[in-house]
Amino acid sequence: MYPQLTLDLDAIGHAAKTLAERLLARGIELVGVTKAVDGEPAVGQTLLEAGCAGLADSRLPALVRLAAHALAPLTLLRAPQPHEVAAAAQVADRVLLCDPATAAALGEHAPGLPVELLLTVDLGDRREGVLPGQAGEAARRLAGLPGATLAGISVNFACLSGQLPSVALLREAEDVLATVADAAALDSPLLSLGGSCCLQHLTGFVPRFRTEIRAGGGPLYGYDFVSGAALEGLQRCDPVLTATVLESFFKPPAPPGAAGCDAFGHVPDTALPGEPAWHVLVALGRRDCEPQGLRPLLDGAWIAGMTSDVGVLITPRELRPGETVAFAVGYDALVRAVTSPYVSQRFVTRALAGEPASARTNLKEAP
Repeated sequence: MYPQLTLDLDAIGHAAKTLAERLLARGIELVGVTKAVDGEPAVGQTLLEAGCAGLADSRLPALVRLAAHALAPLTLLRAPQPHEVAAAAQVADRVLLCDPATAAALGEHAPGLPVELLLTVDLGDRREGVLPGQAGEAARRLAGLPGATLAGISVNFACLSGQLPSVALLREAEDVLATVADAAALDSPLLSLGGSCCLQHLTGFVPRFRTEIRAGGGPLYGYDFVSGAALEGLQRCDPVLTATVLESFFKPPAPPGAAGCDAFGHVPDTALPGEPAWHVLVALGRRDCEPQGLRPLLDGAWIAGMTSDVGVLITPRELRPGETVAFAVGYDALVRAVTSPYVSQRFVTRALAGEPASARTNLKEAP
């Protein structure tokens, strides 16, 4: 069923194993983040088998999917909304937050063991968390809540503002954690660092506390999108999105004339050719993926533009209706594709010794 997203579980497992072992040698654990695949259990299982110390996701329904397959421990990366608190307390082993009222509500719904809390601290990315100077007081308010226990702090880099991690910032995070540990009398506090960009900035950093790195892009791709560089010892391996050709015509350049906004109310973002070329219409649109995150795997082809439900591909030759074209999928396109009800998912495993690949398709097929 097309469009179809294909992920290579062997490649994901190899990248995650390589990173987990490399980090463990530094005294750091790797937590696999599944938000780019919407909490897909097949990927979660692969990450755990590769050596990840746990799984994390920002969406509660994704954690529910993982929990339904008995995958654990699970971390909720985003504070739950009020209507999610009861369910979050049931499935999340740990929650990242800073609001004491939300923390108290989680504790009230904890089914047995207390929910672990990681106080979110903002070191400059300006996405979430208290400022470093507020961390001690925030920790005192979170400590001792019934049904909850403060485990440490979490910090995040390069998500909203693009702030890069550095050894100096990692040490600042440890200083904040020391303050929190004193304020809340924590015996073995945890420093949780996010995301994959941290993997490139560990030279010279020796952890003083229990430390983990939450990473999704690194294990999924073997690549750091923030620095634009491959991770040491790994080859980039993108998921593949395959779409069906609807029509193909050799057309002249677009005629001159007045132009307005596109169907989305934006100035058109197109790359139409300036000479006659094959224009191929594919059954893949912005409802399915982010077009700028796609790279055609047909040599000489490029995406001219996309509307809601179709895309226009410029190709070096005619493609006939019913043929398929494949695209390498970047992180931004993957995040959207896995949540589209129109995109089916296929997971392949390939023996590294050269045996034929095996494959299975997600039960959530496109209609």
